[in-house]
Amino acid sequence: MANWYVKRGSQTAGPLTQERLKELAVEGKVQKSDLVRKGEEGQFIPAGQIPGLIPETDDWDEFEAETQSHSQTAAPKKSNTTLIVILAVFAGGLLLIVPILLALLLPAVQQAREAARRSQSKNNLKQIGLALHNYHDTHQVFPPGAIETTDGKPYHSWQTQILPFIDQAPLYSDIDFDKPWDDPGNQIIFQQEIPAYLNPTIEEKVSPDGYGLSHYVGNELVLKKNAGLRIRNITDGTSNTIVAVETGENFKPWGDPTNLAVPGNMMGPGKKTAYRGGNHVLLGDGSVRFVSENIDPAVLKALSTPDGGEVVGEF
Repeated sequence: MANWYVKRGSQTAGPLTQERLKELAVEGKVQKSDLVRKGEEGQFIPAGQIPGLIPETDDWDEFEAETQSHSQTAAPKKSNTTLIVILAVFAGGLLLIVPILLALLLPAVQQAREAARRSQSKNNLKQIGLALHNYHDTHQVFPPGAIETTDGKPYHSWQTQILPFIDQAPLYSDIDFDKPWDDPGNQIIFQQEIPAYLNPTIEEKVSPDGYGLSHYVGNELVLKKNAGLRIRNITDGTSNTIVAVETGENFKPWGDPTNLAVPGNMMGPGKKTAYRGGNHVLLGDGSVRFVSENIDPAVLKALSTPDGGEVVGEF
């Protein structure tokens, strides 16, 4: 049985059976001006010329929708609404989660950085301790804490004396030891920053006069003026005697011979420290310990003297 097609304007409906075409015509869904064709090929002719077809309605949309429903099933229209909602929820979640993650991670990052800086400062003191022992092996004595003239004019410091033993031999060779450290002829040398003398947590690295600072202070009871101390003279024991201290304030240039103090005057309650809770100290045996700011003053005094005869317990 041949298929029928109905054409209105540029739109064509079908294929339709003859019976279906008649039903639509009776229902008034085919107009006289519509063109009708029988079969897959051939000419379209006005529907009004076909006997029995009397279309009286203009309801083409209803006609087209109904006829197409018999020939094919319309594909469902896809929607992006669900995807947009999911993306919006995801983006909102990120905006909420990222600040929370940052808030949780920031303290951990800060703690890690502080631990790294503490470790570096501790290693600086270990390097200084090794340099002091290498100096002692070479000269059979620790360096004097300060070299002064007979009239008391300061010339050079203990940190200057150990420069060759902290990989600064060329700098040491350029110093004119016949002139004081702050003489214009030595100025450029002592303006240099020495990494081993700088605590990474402290931003202040240069004095107002332009000289390189030190964040470590010598114990003047061990590193004495114009006199070197032998290890055998540290009768309290090298492991019980402080040689140098990490400080958090009142920094002096590394070339300054007055960069000396009694540990009890630099440590303890009320003293500013580089790190919370206390100070790193270098002991006579080359080891480095972190000493609490709440240390017993009597114990701190005992640790400060090389030959005081005090009994030092745990600290």
